[in-house]
Amino acid sequence: MPDNLRVTAPITTNDTISKLKPVKESPMIDVVNPAVVTPPNQSEQSAKENMSNSLLNHSSVFTKFIQQLRQTPELAQTLQKIMFDVFSREESIQHGQSASTSLKQLSSSMAMDKGEILKNLMFQQTNHTKFSGTIFDVLRNLSAQTRNVEFDQQIAKFLKGYDGFFSISDTTNAIVRQLNTLQQQIPKSYAAKLQTLTNDLISDQPVDSVDFNLTILKNKIIPLLSEYVSQSNDFGKARDTITLMVHDLARLNTSSKDELIGKFENLLDYCRYNLNLPTDKLDYIKAMFAKDITQGHQKTENTFFDSLINLLSEGSKQSTSNTSQALYKDICNALLLDNSVYMPFTHLFLPINYNGHYMFSELWIEKDKDDNKSSTQEISQQFTRLFLTFDIKDLGYFEASIELSQKAATVKLNYPPTLKESSREISSNISQIFTQNGLTAENIVLSTDNTPKINQQILQKVYERKNTIDVTI
Repeated sequence: MPDNLRVTAPITTNDTISKLKPVKESPMIDVVNPAVVTPPNQSEQSAKENMSNSLLNHSSVFTKFIQQLRQTPELAQTLQKIMFDVFSREESIQHGQSASTSLKQLSSSMAMDKGEILKNLMFQQTNHTKFSGTIFDVLRNLSAQTRNVEFDQQIAKFLKGYDGFFSISDTTNAIVRQLNTLQQQIPKSYAAKLQTLTNDLISDQPVDSVDFNLTILKNKIIPLLSEYVSQSNDFGKARDTITLMVHDLARLNTSSKDELIGKFENLLDYCRYNLNLPTDKLDYIKAMFAKDITQGHQKTENTFFDSLINLLSEGSKQSTSNTSQALYKDICNALLLDNSVYMPFTHLFLPINYNGHYMFSELWIEKDKDDNKSSTQEISQQFTRLFLTFDIKDLGYFEASIELSQKAATVKLNYPPTLKESSREISSNISQIFTQNGLTAENIVLSTDNTPKINQQILQKVYERKNTIDVTI
């Protein structure tokens, strides 16, 4: 029986299997003359190298910032369009015709006199960062005087804790919104459990309930989402929402009051033992910090910007036109890019209705330079650069470049050709404006070139900032 089950190889009957195949002759290869070879295209080769470099740096923060900066339209092309539309419809708004509440508020807030123009510009200058106040002025001065990297790192840790603590409310509300969005993106069985846990979070008093909320998030909600991801391998929109939620959770996890106080005490210890600051100055810093903690970070109000934010929020949600939604999105992106660490200017903007004349103005103020100049002569030679643009309806577009060195100014103004005959009057008025504010316009250069130049100069300064900012972790 075993012999019958034995497997043997079949016997072939092909007679040609033992025949050898004839060897094929190799083809003749022509020898190439290097003298007649077409040289490579150098321009194409350099273009490929540039493309290769950009591909290698695709994850660079600066490269991404430049890409966004080039793709995002300027406020003069987006926000000015909306403001001009508001100004054009002002009469219908005043007569009570169809208009949203935010549109009416924005229209009324655009009517300004000289005092209100200055007030709105100073509001932007003061509140362009959360870290404004006496204690931060002291830390800035200490950082500039010591130029100590370790001290700057201690300040950075304190700023992170300060920002986290005074953003607990916004961070908690963002987490709740993301969890509510996630309930629409996952199966009902998991969504029901997630909704129950989300309802347990306390969002009415987020500062006092931060520890309680963190316990629910870390011990209940995160394990539930981890179970869902491991079971479903969901790589769609739900995974993106979970990623954003975990990012905000990590921020909330280091935002407690005890965390902030601990980082501030470490900063004080460094000032006491490493910088040898006197006791009175340490007590002054401690008093300013206690004042901020006790009073809280009070949000200042401004009628114009509050109505502008409300209009952008309503427009992006309620607009039915894709073009309008893209317009509002571009405005928000431009405002966010202005707060990048790579932006070397503080950007101020203001649409104005001055005695029935509409004007959209923008101002770029160069930030403090971080250099190592220490001599009095070198400091006196430093200057601050300002760029100013304003577009006046029915009159034209103006550009001004101003360099301030102590109380002396050099002014370059580009104005519409229709005002060329009034050049002497314009120059005299500019000199008078500087004199009234305690400055001297030593050099005034006027031109009627219609080509905008300020945007290119700003972009050039952005590229110069590339090697001075380190965002690595």
